[in-house]
Amino acid sequence: MESIAIISIAVFSGIILALYAYLIFEKIYVLINNMLKQRYMNEISKFLDELVYLLDEKYVGETDIEKLRVLMRNKIKRNLVEERMAYYFENFKGIVAERLTALCEKIGLIDYEISNLNKRNIFKVSLVCRYLGDYRSKKAVKPLLNLVTTHSTDLLYNVLLALAKIGDEKSFVEAFKSLSNTILLSERSIIEIVDNFEGDKLYVYRSLMYLDDDFIASIFIKSAGNYKDTSLADDIAKFLKSKNKEKRIAALKALGSMGDNRFTYKIIELLKDEEWEVRAVAAKVLGQIQDERSLAPLVEALSDKQWYVRYNAAHSLININGGLEAIKTVFQKDDNFAKDIVVSVLETDYGYDKLLQYESVFYTGPKLSDLITEYVKSKMEVMA
Repeated sequence: MESIAIISIAVFSGIILALYAYLIFEKIYVLINNMLKQRYMNEISKFLDELVYLLDEKYVGETDIEKLRVLMRNKIKRNLVEERMAYYFENFKGIVAERLTALCEKIGLIDYEISNLNKRNIFKVSLVCRYLGDYRSKKAVKPLLNLVTTHSTDLLYNVLLALAKIGDEKSFVEAFKSLSNTILLSERSIIEIVDNFEGDKLYVYRSLMYLDDDFIASIFIKSAGNYKDTSLADDIAKFLKSKNKEKRIAALKALGSMGDNRFTYKIIELLKDEEWEVRAVAAKVLGQIQDERSLAPLVEALSDKQWYVRYNAAHSLININGGLEAIKTVFQKDDNFAKDIVVSVLETDYGYDKLLQYESVFYTGPKLSDLITEYVKSKMEVMA
């Protein structure tokens, strides 16, 4: 029994000593690695800087390419080349960036990064995807597409972002089509990826806004509005009639971002939509477009049974030319909900002082401020 205890203590002590030795070794290794990195950094940075600053005039010669290939054989030097290249791609565009991509292909940096996509460490693979996105080489497209089915949200984001930066339209569309009904990313993440796409965005929008996947399609419809290319407006407007609520809302928001008033009547029709969220967005978008044809429908929307619809309608009316005059008709009716929302928006969002200033210049017929005062007074009397 005593011998077993002694053996156990010896084994445990051995494990502790081994761990201690490993920690010491690792610390020494990192220290030496950092010393070597500092030693090589200035030399490599200077060499690369001289090459890159001439790229707008000429390609890198074979002699310098061979020197870079030699650097790539050393792990520490290769890491320094990686980091420096990422810096260049962040700061140089156009012809310099294109020649940088060609240079990365010639020295084997792209092939090296692609080989690292097979690593088991998800975080390291995500970093590799970032590098490949920065390098913008189309050699990386197919290997990146093979990773689209990953269950890691972080890796998927970096794969799609890399494809966006590379800018190959068909591959980018293919990636999203393969993700249909299974995408793990949030709307915000997808929009960020789309905003970074460096290829033909019109092709991408026209391909992906028609996807059967309502979630992805809605995001691309909305993002198309942020792109503000009115040649997409006709495609976007088709979704105002969609059976899917999210697509109708996305189309409304997109047209509102564009400020395109060609579809005002179609948007007005959605003030009668069966879904209150659609009616609320339609009321808001009409305020963005600021078309006077929407005044009467917006006044009518002040009587909607949903508060958000009434609020957006009132807010839009005060932002459209002639809206304050149109609001007067509300106080000729018996709808207290409509009157209350008008009073609330004028007092909080528009400002009562601003209303008085407006009336001092554009006074026609009964003053809106007087109508409001009379309504509030009568309401107080009833409550008393």
